[in-house]
Amino acid sequence: MSQLADVITQGAFNKKQLLEMYGNVDMKTFEDWIQDIKTPIRWRKGKQVFPPKVVQQIIEHIGQPIRIKVLN
Repeated sequence: MSQLADVITQGAFNKKQLLEMYGNVDMKTFEDWIQDIKTPIRWRKGKQVFPPKVVQQIIEHIGQPIRIKVLN
């Protein structure tokens, strides 16, 4: 489990979920935001799932998401 400010990440997130968390931003914009951390987080084209630790790195880099999905 990762925690930053009021954001807690549990479980894996895919790219679509990350885009939704940031207001359904398009992929090109999101990739521009994470350009500096693409290598450390092992970003690649196509489908990909990220563990909580990587999601925290993304959140720390670009800021708190505007939408947070709550899982029961």
